[in-house]
Amino acid sequence: MKLGVVGATGLVGQSFLNLLEKEKSFQIEELRLFSRSPKFCSFLGTKIQTQPLNPDVFEGLDICFFSAGADVSLKWAPQAVSKGVIVIDNSSAFRSDSDKLLIVPEVNAHLLNYKPQIISNPNCSTIQLVVALQPLEEAFGLESVHVVSLQSISGAGQKALESLKQESLEILSGKKSYKQEDMSYAFNCVPYIGSLNEDGFCKEEVKIMAESKKILNLPHLKISAFTVRAPCLNSHSEVVRFSLKKTASSKAELISSLSSYVKVLDEPPHARQADGEKEVFAGRVHKDSFGENSWVMWLVADNLLKGASWNGLQIARELIKIKN
Repeated sequence: MKLGVVGATGLVGQSFLNLLEKEKSFQIEELRLFSRSPKFCSFLGTKIQTQPLNPDVFEGLDICFFSAGADVSLKWAPQAVSKGVIVIDNSSAFRSDSDKLLIVPEVNAHLLNYKPQIISNPNCSTIQLVVALQPLEEAFGLESVHVVSLQSISGAGQKALESLKQESLEILSGKKSYKQEDMSYAFNCVPYIGSLNEDGFCKEEVKIMAESKKILNLPHLKISAFTVRAPCLNSHSEVVRFSLKKTASSKAELISSLSSYVKVLDEPPHARQADGEKEVFAGRVHKDSFGENSWVMWLVADNLLKGASWNGLQIARELIKIKN
């Protein structure tokens, strides 16, 4: 395979490269790396210089991963496709397009076909949610879903992550005063991610609700989301309340269904446990007080891996299977 990575120097781009070094299912003949300005990236013990984008750089590539933001994807992803490339895009640029696939392989890999096209990688918080919801829909049917996410700073990018570290050190060392009115991330929870619309939902919440319906193929699912930026470095956590159409005979039956897609732990997982792991973890599964078919669970997953690069590579693996 001849592969490309746009945004190779960012958090997700670096995660792609780390995974590609370990993934034996990819026989890489050529790897091209792209970034805004030329830099060197390490891959399998060698240094590869990144190059800026231009209309000719995609020629001959099989698959190109985009992780440089929506503006870059909107401009360059269609040009890559015009050169015969399959684009796996990690931005929000094309997720809502009716003619573009939005793929979480555990849920809807059957929609994939091998041809030059743009395939969207869903929002990180959406991915871990639908991986847990899919087996519940298959076994019992979903009536409604309410999710509250506590999302790590790495989801906001490299600059936000470094800013959190620096500000935390400055506050702890006394170099900077703690200001009650300051809406920064250090020692703080910010109750929205992205701008708020007139209905009170922020952009991240709108993404989760719309994308979940599309991926699960449940356009009429009653789903509500509330997203919070929390001051942890990596991995997103979610409180998920859901109501089923059919009654689960027992907690054990429900957990058995969940376990076919996610790793259910007896001790509730926390964000650090998911850091560096490819799985979605679940815990604290129990009945809610709203009724017989109402339940609650806690989910955690590494937003840079399953929430981004690993899901993208899973898509690529499925495409390679189809091609072969």
